[in-house]
Amino acid sequence: MKDNYNGYIAELKEGSYDAFSDLYINYSNKLYSFALVQTRNNVLAEDIVQETFLKLWNTRRQLNCYGNVHALLFTIARNLIIDGFRKQIAHIDFEEYRQSCNKISPLPTPEEEVVYHEFIDRLQQTKRLLTKRACQIYEMSREKNMPIQEIAESLNLSSQTVKNYLTSTLKIFRKELMR
Repeated sequence: MKDNYNGYIAELKEGSYDAFSDLYINYSNKLYSFALVQTRNNVLAEDIVQETFLKLWNTRRQLNCYGNVHALLFTIARNLIIDGFRKQIAHIDFEEYRQSCNKISPLPTPEEEVVYHEFIDRLQQTKRLLTKRACQIYEMSREKNMPIQEIAESLNLSSQTVKNYLTSTLKIFRKELMR
């Protein structure tokens, strides 16, 4: 790869497919290795690489990283990995987890029974910390799997209000259940 990073960025900003291809050829394997170490999932690592270069291409006109393309690409990839982890954390589906455990072993061990019942007790205790409205929205969203728009309509609230309730409620759950 040329040592002329400024030239690559200038060409990329003008829409040069050659500059983009050169960057992809020189950095895709390094980014893949980085993403693979972080995610431990080869499909997800490939997706991270593709999303990184897609984001680079889509934001090429606003680029301002002269001399440090390497840092820019790895920062984009790192942020995509973090965003992916945040989405996973925000979408904890205990019932799905329990069903997958049942597929492995339909009869829970005594220890699993105790852990499950302790979790349910903690879940109920945490729900008691919520306001009546927050608990109602949580149950509709997480226990009845209702979409946000449907919850908003049935409670005569805006979608944003429902999202705000869920965000604050899930923070409480994470804090209480991680103890």
